Amino acid sequence: MAIGYVGIGSMGGALARRLLLKEPLLVYDANEAAVSKFVELGATPAADLSEVAAKCEIIFLCLPTSEHVEKAIFGVEGRAGLLQSAKHGALIVDQTTGDPTATRAMAQRLAEKGINLVDAPVSGGPQGADAGTIAIMVGASPTLYDRIAPVLHRISPNVFHAGGVGTGHVAKLANNLLSAGQRLASLEAIALAVKNGIEPQKAVDIINAGSGRNFFVEKFMSSHIISGKLNSGFTVGLSHKDVRLACKLGVDSGVTMFFGNIAREFQQMTINEMGADAQVNSVALMMDRLAGTHVVPEDYSLD
Repeated sequence: MAIGYVGIGSMGGALARRLLLKEPLLVYDANEAAVSKFVELGATPAADLSEVAAKCEIIFLCLPTSEHVEKAIFGVEGRAGLLQSAKHGALIVDQTTGDPTATRAMAQRLAEKGINLVDAPVSGGPQGADAGTIAIMVGASPTLYDRIAPVLHRISPNVFHAGGVGTGHVAKLANNLLSAGQRLASLEAIALAVKNGIEPQKAVDIINAGSGRNFFVEKFMSSHIISGKLNSGFTVGLSHKDVRLACKLGVDSGVTMFFGNIAREFQQMTINEMGADAQVNSVALMMDRLAGTHVVPEDYSLD
């Protein structure tokens, strides 16, 4: 069973490295340096998407957006996509944080050509992928889930069948919506404590011992925000994309997205000030500015 991986950047690279420990991989990325690193690890490079499709029964994708996924699968003017050379019955596994509506539409188009598409986005970051603990949320029919689950378990034991195609992306959007809101609410609470006389680390220690404890305060406030090491490997632009998609899904399905919209607009304000490529933890700088606090030290780093 030949397996290909397309998109070996920060997140895709971590997932592919984990998979490469147990499976030979054919890899492709527009970034030649990323491919070279994988060749050093034992992977085989592909010249283009057509070669990946022609040689592999299972093809993983991890790209920035569903628009990138669509171009990789169906091609763009002057460049063939995976579909043109894909084997009948091939399985494409989309690990992008994508739009479930777009995913379902692509799956239907591919099914008409005898190609399968499932979504399997992840949560836990590159560190979780490298450690083999990352959560994988799968949207697939029971038959396709049974086919791909053993391969996904080579990446992590934390594999969840969310439901039919697209539900993996629904689960990921819900997760990232909550993560974004949690980050902002936590920063606001710490700013409130600091503005009124509590040292930043002391505020974090107290919250971590109380009912306000959450993943962001536990894992990021001290190590990234108070330390000034804001780089987490994830941009505010990508986080905003996820929250925007979640809010759109809420509108389309009749779910009130009051808090999601607040998180989206705070991120948009940060993007307007600092750019979409700024680290997602740059929202802490915006919170400090609005609150008149210095939770983030003046000698912070975004590198």
